[in-house]
Amino acid sequence: MERAKKRIAIVGGGLSGLVAAYEIKKAIMKENLPFDFVVLERMSFSGGMIRTFQTEDGPVDVGASSFDLRRGDERSFLAELGLEDQIQYSQGGKLDRYSNHEFVSSDKPTYHGIPLRIVDLFYDKELSTGDKLRALFNYSSNQARSCEKKQLTTKEFLDLRFCSEISNLIALPHYPENIYGSMELCAPPFFDPNLLSLFEKGTARKVDVAERERLMDRSGQEYTLVGGMATLVHRLLEFVGDHVETNRQLTDVSRLEQGVLSLELNKEDEIRVGSIISTVSISELTHIMKEGKRGSGLLPVTSNSDMGTILFQFPKGAITRYPSGFGFVIPKRSVFHISKATFLNRKWESLADAKYDYLLVEVGRRQEDMLIQLPDEAILPIIEQELEEILGLRESYHSASVFRWQQATPHVTKEAREAMVQNEERFKNSFSKRGIFIGGNGYHGYGMHNAIKEGRTLAANALAYMKTITPVK
Repeated sequence: MERAKKRIAIVGGGLSGLVAAYEIKKAIMKENLPFDFVVLERMSFSGGMIRTFQTEDGPVDVGASSFDLRRGDERSFLAELGLEDQIQYSQGGKLDRYSNHEFVSSDKPTYHGIPLRIVDLFYDKELSTGDKLRALFNYSSNQARSCEKKQLTTKEFLDLRFCSEISNLIALPHYPENIYGSMELCAPPFFDPNLLSLFEKGTARKVDVAERERLMDRSGQEYTLVGGMATLVHRLLEFVGDHVETNRQLTDVSRLEQGVLSLELNKEDEIRVGSIISTVSISELTHIMKEGKRGSGLLPVTSNSDMGTILFQFPKGAITRYPSGFGFVIPKRSVFHISKATFLNRKWESLADAKYDYLLVEVGRRQEDMLIQLPDEAILPIIEQELEEILGLRESYHSASVFRWQQATPHVTKEAREAMVQNEERFKNSFSKRGIFIGGNGYHGYGMHNAIKEGRTLAANALAYMKTITPVK
């Protein structure tokens, strides 16, 4: 039992799990701690939503693909791993919107498509005069109505600050759910705090000019790795790979005695540990912490949406119509299945001189993910027909690969997330005091920035707990 008390189990070998493992090993080496750890991954590979596809023109990310400087700066962490020379920044301006059979672009300052100056709404030819007047009225008159005093979803917040047409048509398609969660369910402080700093007082004019410049849509706001995001996974595995066990799914957890937890794996094996870090999706965790277990009622029930990405290689000259930026988004109310398309040659310098035009198409949003259940041979003709209408294709694609991310985005209702905040102390008593530290996609946030931040936090919390049950000299 004493050996078990010194072991930490990290459940999930995605980015947050690997970061947690990295931080734990770093602390063990630096402080000469008597602890050990193991990473348990149910799949046959590590990396979670990160997947880099090798093409004849170089590596291409078809899953999680970039960091956004406006969400957080992880460049120091990449430098710590020796990856600073791999960083490249986005180019090609910003995304257009495809609506009413045309690309809608703006040379005005915007944040996720939302104009930073109210007067610039009047240049959007797709908005009606009534929409513009409602937005102007709300923008000017709702300054005193604080989001903090009334629990609003992000969509409700933007409806209040502008109008529903602007939140639906402009803002919503610019926020991918796999990176931010659902605008229709999450409150602004959780979804994107920058929206509060820009629009909480009704006007972005009160925001410092330098801050507005930092936040606006433009080239250079995103960055990735020249060798693909798999480079980050491989570097972490170089450090902790000996501790990773694949094809090992956590199926049950029970407490044996003070400071010792029993983990059932694949419904047949057992290991004993002193602490558990869970980085799996909260939707997966609720099945493990079954009804009746201490604290199970504190875990939110989730709904999940699937996501698909399709990587197209088009011969040069096959596409006759391009957006002004590096890609385009399509509003949710559209008849198209495509939610976003990125011209990788335009966005990343490493592909600028590629032999083919690389187009990464994203499909699947909350309540709009049925297409992903179809086989490849059914999906590809549907998407190609949409691309033909949007891009004016002269000829078919050279190759296409479909990638599926089932249950990729767990969604928690506004009420359930409010209850999580209210029950934070009970949650700590039920889980943290027993050595169980919970994160995972959708719990504290979404996307790679959140994964790195969460991995570090969970590792620090688990190490602090371990030092209480196994005093360190």
